Amino acid sequence: MLYNGTIQLFPLLRVALALVAGCAVALLCPSVPLLAWLLGAVAALMLAIILHRHDMAQTTALLLLFFMVGALRMSQKWQEVSVPLPAEEQVYQAVVTSEPQERGKVVRMDLMIVGGPLHGHRLKAALLRDTLNQRYSHLHLGDGIVARSLLQQPDTMPQSQFNYPLYLKSRDFIATTFIYYRNWRKAVVPLTDISYMERTRLAALQLRQKILKQYFSWQMDDDPSAITIAMTMGDRSRITQEMREVYSISGASHVLALSGLHLGIIYAMLVILFGYRRFRALTELLIIIGIWTYAFLTGLSPSVQRAAFMISIYSIVSLIQRDRMSLNTLSLTAIIMLLIHPLSLVDVGFQMSFMAVLFIIVFSPRMFAWVPERWLDTLSIFSFHPLRWLWAMVVVSCCAQLGTAPLTAFYFGRFSTYFLASNCVVMPLTTLILYVTLFVFAFSFCTPVQQWLIEALNTIVQTQNQALAAISQWPGSHVSGLSPSALLVLGFYLLVFIMLLTPWRRVGRSLFNRNSPKP
Repeated sequence: MLYNGTIQLFPLLRVALALVAGCAVALLCPSVPLLAWLLGAVAALMLAIILHRHDMAQTTALLLLFFMVGALRMSQKWQEVSVPLPAEEQVYQAVVTSEPQERGKVVRMDLMIVGGPLHGHRLKAALLRDTLNQRYSHLHLGDGIVARSLLQQPDTMPQSQFNYPLYLKSRDFIATTFIYYRNWRKAVVPLTDISYMERTRLAALQLRQKILKQYFSWQMDDDPSAITIAMTMGDRSRITQEMREVYSISGASHVLALSGLHLGIIYAMLVILFGYRRFRALTELLIIIGIWTYAFLTGLSPSVQRAAFMISIYSIVSLIQRDRMSLNTLSLTAIIMLLIHPLSLVDVGFQMSFMAVLFIIVFSPRMFAWVPERWLDTLSIFSFHPLRWLWAMVVVSCCAQLGTAPLTAFYFGRFSTYFLASNCVVMPLTTLILYVTLFVFAFSFCTPVQQWLIEALNTIVQTQNQALAAISQWPGSHVSGLSPSALLVLGFYLLVFIMLLTPWRRVGRSLFNRNSPKP
């Protein structure tokens, strides 16, 4: 699959890398004016037109153009989120864009300012609870408020590689604020003043809150209920710190954040429902609509966006019989997401999801070929090949872990040593949990069957929690205290990229199975 000529085989990879490089340079040099990047893009475009008879030179000019476009988009976005904040308290109208959550003495929520000089900007708010009247308990997603508070730049977390201010900017938050319980009141705020996309997202999140009420009516145990909600609806707010630690130490925390694994299962479910070959275009359209509906319901996190874009491209490409799951597909997904929201580049979820998929695409075919096919088919039962399925799961888990391990060590200072055992537990159970949850909703008209399914779901999630808790207690379950530098992490990924450009025929032939397909 990959050999000397990778860049020629996957032209969108070059474009994506140039775009990423431009975004990164503009982020590191925020003082460069927007006009400079715009003039650079125009110059690169003119150069590409002039050099139309010189393929290599024109290609270089085009890559320079995409570099400038990436820098231009990042510079534009940085200016949008780097708003000068007033030094004194401000009175403003805002819409609550997340369901308020009680955290100790405060209620935490996201706000979007409506009207005034900061119109359309987002805030991370902490509202002091009034224990006497408890007015905060009547505040919900989509409500409008009038508040008076001081808007502040978020503080950097001490002794941490995680850049919290940059993280907030990547999610379009310009400031944090603390609201005293006497300094706010509910108000009618016209939603017509915010963008159509934001109104659609609010409507989807309000629908999600109604769906979550159904989960609460099932009367599952606390931990299984919280894990089920996280794995199916993307709401992790109810997971206890103890359970978060169990999933983190065991190396299974990725199943709590909706990603390609979850949307892949949803995609398979939709293929079964709409899998009519006679109307391929209509089928793929229905699948894409279903995927994006689910993505909006779960909050449109960067990992969900990446998976939704990739599945959409996968579906469209399948209509023209092209290589669907390739570096071109992944690269096109990155290009679209960075052009829409360039600050996604600094989002941890964006980085980890792309690296996981990149390593799966690049290395899994070769790793899978390490075991001869005749061995994998020894225990086959009709069309089911258990050894092939098990080996594929091991290969995918190893590739994904290899791709994300440097980032995990950099941001969280930890490496889970038993990730394979954890993935062998969570990957089949995640599929089962998603399907059983769907059946619980499907049989809402038949209470006895639904109750039986709820009990089964509770048992499955409880089994997963107990298995991961046991793995987290194994000796040497994780290595903590890691602190690789950003330069070291970047060097690792550059080394991998160099390997992609290196001819497999000449270098590293002995590393892979000799029976693997020749490039």
